[in-house]
Amino acid sequence: MHIRTAAFPADSEALQSVIREYVAWLDMDLSYRGFAEEMARFDARFTLPSGLFLIADSAQTIAGCVGLLQHAKQTAEVKRLYVRPAFRGQRLGEKLIAALIEHARQLGVRRLILDAVPQTTVAQQLYERLGFEETAPYYVNPVPGTRFFALPLGAEQ
Repeated sequence: MHIRTAAFPADSEALQSVIREYVAWLDMDLSYRGFAEEMARFDARFTLPSGLFLIADSAQTIAGCVGLLQHAKQTAEVKRLYVRPAFRGQRLGEKLIAALIEHARQLGVRRLILDAVPQTTVAQQLYERLGFEETAPYYVNPVPGTRFFALPLGAEQ
């Protein structure tokens, strides 16, 4: 399994397909978070300096992914952590988040934030295990049960 930074436009179609698979798995309407606009501007939005996406490749198939979206100078949001069903149970989500944390530190990010809808209980357990703590909502959220997390990134954690 190889984790790498997505390269656009080469990875765009396959990565967007995996993200749509993730949204279908969630079985919810993400319009309240601007999902259609996110997809329409995907390559630009997830290219530095505004963001990036990491892809876990297995035999030239995307096994999983996670994104980073810059919010403020030193705050970035974790986006769309997803491991495809065939690749679960290999700690791939943990490896993706660890790689994302390292990328964030290299970019000067001092705080990661994220939201987690109720369907993502396994991911929420992972976030807590890696030191993310519940925090106040950073947007008005119409989905009951959504939890918000933050992780301070010191220079050497």
